[in-house]
Amino acid sequence: MSTKHTTALLATLGLLLSVSAARAGTARFDGQMKPLYREYRKIHGALASDSVKGVNVAAKQIARLAGKLNPSSVTGEHAGHYRSLPGAIKASAVKLRRARGIAAKRGAFKELSRPLAMWATMSRPAGIKVYYCSMVRGSWLQSDRKTANPYYGARMLGCGEVVAGADRGAGSRTERQGHAR
Repeated sequence: MSTKHTTALLATLGLLLSVSAARAGTARFDGQMKPLYREYRKIHGALASDSVKGVNVAAKQIARLAGKLNPSSVTGEHAGHYRSLPGAIKASAVKLRRARGIAAKRGAFKELSRPLAMWATMSRPAGIKVYYCSMVRGSWLQSDRKTANPYYGARMLGCGEVVAGADRGAGSRTERQGHAR
């Protein structure tokens, strides 16, 4: 094998190893996010059901879990974004826990969803989709196939579309005809 071919092969191998290491770092961070996402789903489910039952407990857990997140294993282009996630998640979870009434909790949930949507968009964890509702200009994460809008609940439960994740662009008919104009 010529020196030129050997150099190209080594460069390609180095690139593959660095991409693999970056993915491994993301995978470790995603593993840390799993219990936090379970708590987030509880809040999403309550708000989509027009309830605040269990929201404060789950928000408190999210704040605690966010304090344990360690994004130092993530390298590459988005490493800085990953480093900002624990603080943003914790601060918004605390705000959500302190919010009074369902309207205030929904507003705080929108803030909590921003860093989580950023994570899900960058990392693309299996089975998690980022939804967006243009009516409220807010995103949320969801694993279920059927849209469950946490910002409107029963009034417009199906309002939203998948903007990131495995089913991006699929939407749920987005109930466009149900939007107030």
